[in-house]
Amino acid sequence: MAAARTGRFWSGHRPAVVTAGCFLAAAALGLLTAQYGGTRDFEPLGFSTASRTLNQIMAVVMTSIALILPLTSNLYTPRLVKLYVTHPLIVGGLSVFIIGNLLVMSLHFFPSGHPFVRFGIWAVACIYLVVLAGILPYLYGISRFLRPSYFMPMLSRKGLRCLQELAQGRRIEANKDEFFETIDVVTNVALTGMARGDRQLVLLALKALHSMLAGIIACTDREASAWRSSRPWFVPGLAREGQAYLIRERVWPEAYVLAQILKVAEVSTRRQHELLSELAGQLVDTARLAFAAHAVPAVELHVMTFNTLLRDAIEEGDLRRFQNLSYHYRLLIESLHLAPERMHEAVRHLMHYARMALRRGLAFAFETVMYDLGELVLSLGQRDEERAVELVQAWAGPVWQEAIALDGGMRKVGWRTILRTHWEAKTRGCKEIADAIYWRFLTDEAIHREQLELLLEENRELHYEFNDRLMRFAHLSPAAEAEAQAFLEQW
Repeated sequence: MAAARTGRFWSGHRPAVVTAGCFLAAAALGLLTAQYGGTRDFEPLGFSTASRTLNQIMAVVMTSIALILPLTSNLYTPRLVKLYVTHPLIVGGLSVFIIGNLLVMSLHFFPSGHPFVRFGIWAVACIYLVVLAGILPYLYGISRFLRPSYFMPMLSRKGLRCLQELAQGRRIEANKDEFFETIDVVTNVALTGMARGDRQLVLLALKALHSMLAGIIACTDREASAWRSSRPWFVPGLAREGQAYLIRERVWPEAYVLAQILKVAEVSTRRQHELLSELAGQLVDTARLAFAAHAVPAVELHVMTFNTLLRDAIEEGDLRRFQNLSYHYRLLIESLHLAPERMHEAVRHLMHYARMALRRGLAFAFETVMYDLGELVLSLGQRDEERAVELVQAWAGPVWQEAIALDGGMRKVGWRTILRTHWEAKTRGCKEIADAIYWRFLTDEAIHREQLELLLEENRELHYEFNDRLMRFAHLSPAAEAEAQAFLEQW
């Protein structure tokens, strides 16, 4: 165990340990030089050696930077160059070389006995030792610019710093332009990753967009959001009426980021479902933040974004994508339970797209929504049983009634959803939900028992196929199964 901990520490802190070791060696050499040598011994040959060495190392560093920056910008986006050339590591390293060369140059203009010469020689000697000690860590540091896991967090921090400056009312136009340019850079990186099939790069870009969208939503109070009244940014092609609405409601920043997220989602393919899942989960999180901040227009924009994603999935006939989005839409609806009107409106949107999918022959999409309504009733019942009963009466009940009135697979799905929701609610102590379902569907005990026996015959917990849900829709938990079996044995 101790060896494993040591190995993990060494693996995670190897660059820092190597850097510290190099500088400790340089410090030790400097102390030895100061103790047994002096500047008089350094002047004849050591000074010219230090000058040549500094020039050669500077040439190596400049060549490395000249290779790394174009390579990275060509791989991802040219706008990364500005981020790199202003990075403290590059600026600080080149400053050391420039200062060293300036000292070497200036020493030639002073006589040998001048006090500045003694100071300059000591300074050049110190720079010489520092450069020799730091060249390997420095080259390693600038080589990390090639890794997306290094520069994507830099972009996020840059955007959030600009947003913080905006919230404080500093340099509004300059910081706003830089902030939205950073969003464009992250979007370009995500699109490049999509085109190359680089999932890790796209996930990092989506995480950066999510953090900046969350930062925008956090700036909703009057003092922190004064910058929203300045010149707005819009994606190309947005109608003037839409622009006027976003300006009036002061949600044009959220709309800009959500439009960029949709742009990334539009180019995703069937081989990139996990990216859509991550994106949808992030949208649910930011919708919760907007709802908690009472930013009603921002919540509405999130619902519209989900609707667009659902329509795209239906038009492409991608059932797996629709199933994934339906799951996250359910989480979104659940987060709106404190605003009943908005919650019911979101359910209405979900049902609209479920029926659209059914009309296009995607019956499985409609079945998925039926099951998800049951899951929504159960999960919401643990937090707000009154709202869950409203869902049964207004939405879930009529849909299930419609399903069991049909023949074939839809009838089977309807009964399984009804029975699972009823028995799970009963087991979890949600009496009002269980009673609402019972009095609407299960008063005929013969039909109840018949359908319950069919459900228990194949009460498998895992799905037959490995998919995003993993768990089978219509299965009873062990507690619910035991209670249902006891009910059947009473006959």
